[in-house]
Amino acid sequence: MLEKYADTAYRGMQDAKFRDEIATDERDSMYCRYQSKQAIYPRGKVFGHCFDSFQDSAYKYNLSGKAEYYRKVLGNDDFTLNLPTKGSKITDSLVFFWIIAHLGILFFLFTLPFFFTLFGRIELALESFLFVFIFWSGSKLFNLTIWKAIRIRVSSGVLFHRKDGSVTISNEQSSTQDKLLFEEFNAHYCVENNPGSGFPYRGITLLHYQRDFSYDRTGANLISSGFIHWELLQNFMDVTEPLADIPQFEYYREFDKTTAEFDKANGRPKYFWYRVDKHFKKRVNEEKLLLINEFNDEEQLNNLLTGKPIRKLTPPDIFKFPWKYADDIKAESEIKFGKTLWQKFTSFLMIDL
Repeated sequence: MLEKYADTAYRGMQDAKFRDEIATDERDSMYCRYQSKQAIYPRGKVFGHCFDSFQDSAYKYNLSGKAEYYRKVLGNDDFTLNLPTKGSKITDSLVFFWIIAHLGILFFLFTLPFFFTLFGRIELALESFLFVFIFWSGSKLFNLTIWKAIRIRVSSGVLFHRKDGSVTISNEQSSTQDKLLFEEFNAHYCVENNPGSGFPYRGITLLHYQRDFSYDRTGANLISSGFIHWELLQNFMDVTEPLADIPQFEYYREFDKTTAEFDKANGRPKYFWYRVDKHFKKRVNEEKLLLINEFNDEEQLNNLLTGKPIRKLTPPDIFKFPWKYADDIKAESEIKFGKTLWQKFTSFLMIDL
């Protein structure tokens, strides 16, 4: 299987047609038509690491078991990465408003009774609690029954398949879903502005070179976040290189032949990111910030938009061999997965998407 994939996997030399034969005005989607004219991120490494802002969450999700839970819910295999993208279905809007409504219900569930109790209105406090509790129960019941049965069908996530170099993705209207080669996608510069403050969020649109299929990711007002995420995708889809040593990829390492061989040859501790303490993660974050400062975001954004070469960085070895820099690595037998009592309580109050 891996040998067959190695013949077709992305090896850093994208076919020129996927860069040059880019559909523009003939696209059906106005959004894809606009994005196809935006600057294209270069292939290859710029930062040389993939430690993006999501690694903080990935570290917690690994330990709490949340990451494993969602992999089972979404039916992912051992070589598939599921990432959320900008929703375009009516159901995505409905889910968003449901989340906001549920949070509002939780807020009033505790604040209204407390407020009335302060003024000595005990009966009113109990009535308000019962009234809001009924709405919370209805939302939670829907979450545990109907939503559990339909959530996979309404998901707007994109599946990246490492073993065959393909992407399972919906078009902008979410009317069709297709499986396309990763190398047929270009990473275009993307910026979204907060409608209230006008604050820009920069990132990438992974857009098929000819069809209206796209994956969007925006983060902080830094073009560096777009480069790091683009490298993360390239790394996951390139089976000829070991996976980046980041919390998000810890689960996949033992199943991937190239990565497993690299880990064995270099004496990497198994399940490293399950066994290291959170203080080490902060240290890696600090090293990441140093590289971002060296990158000079404003200058490199101008280079991207004007077609000039992007500055390439040389990251320290802590990103390639992080276990060599960790002071405290627990024994494998001491790994404890699962939520704390407080996490279980708060998770029960919230809705599970």
